[in-house]
Amino acid sequence: MIEIRHKQTGVVLRRVEAEGLSGQFFEGAKLAGADLTKRDLSKADFQRADLRDADLSGANLNGAMLAGALIRGAVFEGASLQRCDLTDSFAVGAGFHGADLTGAVMRYSKLSEADFSEAKLVGADLSMAELACDFSKANLTKADLRGANLAGAVLDGATLLGANLTDAKLMGADMAGARVEGAIMGAGRKLGPQLFKKKEARPWWQFWG
Repeated sequence: MIEIRHKQTGVVLRRVEAEGLSGQFFEGAKLAGADLTKRDLSKADFQRADLRDADLSGANLNGAMLAGALIRGAVFEGASLQRCDLTDSFAVGAGFHGADLTGAVMRYSKLSEADFSEAKLVGADLSMAELACDFSKANLTKADLRGANLAGAVLDGATLLGANLTDAKLMGADMAGARVEGAIMGAGRKLGPQLFKKKEARPWWQFWG
């Protein structure tokens, strides 16, 4: 038997009659604040589960289902979420620092204020998602960002080689130092080998005369 406990109180949130958690069924489970650090949760079903403020640092969530899950404030630092399905999840303020989300699906997800710094999102589907997030030094090579709202996002030093930004909202996004070679901006237009640079502040006297 495996016990899943609250990360602070130690209260048992769920007992699983199994030797491992890989492939287990947690649809709709109440696991807010759960300690799931370094657990093997590959292919587990967390659809519509409540994982608010849960700690999944270093966990293996490859192929897991989190569609419609409530993961606000949850921590996935250094976790592996390759091909994980987070479609329409609510992940405001979640932490994905250094996580591997290669091929993950996050269509329509609410990810504002989430931390994706140094995360790997190669080939990830973030289309139509709310992405006012920190993507500093993240790898978004060939990511699908069609129709995504990146207004206010931080992409400083991020890699977006070949990413699809068709109809994406970029107003107010910080793309200083972002690599965008081959990124698609709609109507088949591609960006060349260039860097977005921050505008340097001008001395006040240059605005006179």
